[in-house]
Amino acid sequence: MQDYYFKLPDKIFNEGFTPIEFVVYSFLNRAKDKRGQSYYSVPNIAKHCNIGETSCRKALTSLKENGYIEISKRYMDNVQLSNLYTVNKL
Repeated sequence: MQDYYFKLPDKIFNEGFTPIEFVVYSFLNRAKDKRGQSYYSVPNIAKHCNIGETSCRKALTSLKENGYIEISKRYMDNVQLSNLYTVNKL
């Protein structure tokens, strides 16, 4: 089995994240593509982070409000499919 790794800058410890914000931001960093984007649903993010969906939504909102991520709604035929999360560099 191959091990996979991802990097976060040391500066992350100076950002004042709550523990839940830290794990959600870290997960989005791990899950992002080359453009810094991820399409995971809130239930999947919460599951991977071992947190509740409400806590996940609160963390995502806080990360967005503080400029750490951008959230865009994705639609097809006027129906929302998912959110697109873009991770901003620290």
